[in-house]
Amino acid sequence: MTTLHDIYDPPPAPIPWAPPKAEPLNWTLGDLAVLATFSTLILGASALAWRIEPTMAFLILLGGTLVIVESWFTALGFLHRRPMTSLSERWKIFIAALVPWIIGLGMAAALMLGLFYLSDRSS
Repeated sequence: MTTLHDIYDPPPAPIPWAPPKAEPLNWTLGDLAVLATFSTLILGASALAWRIEPTMAFLILLGGTLVIVESWFTALGFLHRRPMTSLSERWKIFIAALVPWIIGLGMAAALMLGLFYLSDRSS
């Protein structure tokens, strides 16, 4: 053994790296209907908030749009790897992609409303 390399510090091995091929995401008319439905719900929530506070309406519209688009593309990515043909199965995947957002944002909103309620009642 002529080299002084420790077994825990081996010399770096060359690893060829080639980026994966880009694959297009395919969607159906049902997938676009899901996106349109969720977008309509966000527009409705924003319109309701406009009556109370215009700034809140803008934030609901912006945040909701980002959440829905991210969830929609996540679901499409999953469906690309595991194709499902039934519309009810595809709807379940789109809803499942929204669940973490619903839980996380729901808890954040509940915490903020609880803090506002406590601060209003304490004074």
